[in-house]
Amino acid sequence: MHIFEFVIIVVVCLGIFEFLKQRQKIQANSQNTTKQQSEIDQELTALKQRVATLEKIVTDKGYDLKQEIDDL
Repeated sequence: MHIFEFVIIVVVCLGIFEFLKQRQKIQANSQNTTKQQSEIDQELTALKQRVATLEKIVTDKGYDLKQEIDDL
């Protein structure tokens, strides 16, 4: 085997190794992104529930009366 052929084989092997390493890194990032998206979705759901509760409180007629009493 000539040195040139050996160098080509080494370069190809290094290229394959780098490709596999990058693919593994992308898959790990994808899993982290999925986990983060799940956490964001849960937080958004909780915030929507809190906003709905606050809307009920503020639009309640008793709230206006209580606010007027408190202002006195």
